[in-house]
Amino acid sequence: MFKALVFSAVLIFGCTQAGWAVDPPLQLPLCPDWSQNVETDIGLWQALEAAYPSVTVAAEVDESSRTSCLFPDKLLRYHNVEVLITLAGEPGKDCHGCPAQLSAVFLKRDGRVLKPVGRHKNFAETGTFGNVISLGSFEFGSRQGMVIEGGGTFQGYTTTVFVFYAIKNRRLRQIGPKNGISSGDSNCGAIMDEGPCRDVIGEWQVEGDRLKIRYSGVREDRTRISGTVVYRFKGDALILLSGAILAAEMQENRP
Repeated sequence: MFKALVFSAVLIFGCTQAGWAVDPPLQLPLCPDWSQNVETDIGLWQALEAAYPSVTVAAEVDESSRTSCLFPDKLLRYHNVEVLITLAGEPGKDCHGCPAQLSAVFLKRDGRVLKPVGRHKNFAETGTFGNVISLGSFEFGSRQGMVIEGGGTFQGYTTTVFVFYAIKNRRLRQIGPKNGISSGDSNCGAIMDEGPCRDVIGEWQVEGDRLKIRYSGVREDRTRISGTVVYRFKGDALILLSGAILAAEMQENRP
């Protein structure tokens, strides 16, 4: 039944929770609009079919059918494994203060076929409206990881964070600060009459065992922000190497 449904549709603040590679498959139906991302990513469709071959699609009865269901969000590709990331609900359909709940399925290729080799249920909760801003992957040497950017706007104040995870033994383990690292902030939505406001964004990059976050923007006094904070990966920690003053400023402007 699932194959027929797939073919017709085609021709998916960080908080780590316990989980193991032996986690059972999620017992949720696909969301009514589950194919949003699958339609433009054939690899995501293949991963979904491999991870949940017998899944059904939720009937569109009421809003609850969109907030308690399986939504394939993204497929992260590494040199020896692929990781299917799903959300427990359609993005944007939950309440303003409701984070996205993320789960992962680890898959390996056997010829042209993907096979599940591990699962990590509900490994993170972050974001608002049941959604995250972005998901990314990184590799250096034998190390593999992912980055979740989450956050939201409340009463005109916007704050976003990067939360970093290492992949080990088919699990995702958070590394770095428990509440993540600021990826930007803005109070422009709370300033009346379009007066001076603070508006800063951050971009991450991994180079070897170094994590670089470059910030750019403007402060309320109209001075510019343009600088890079550099961390080093060490076990489950991120060690600050340079840019301490800018890192402290970004931390101070988080709620």
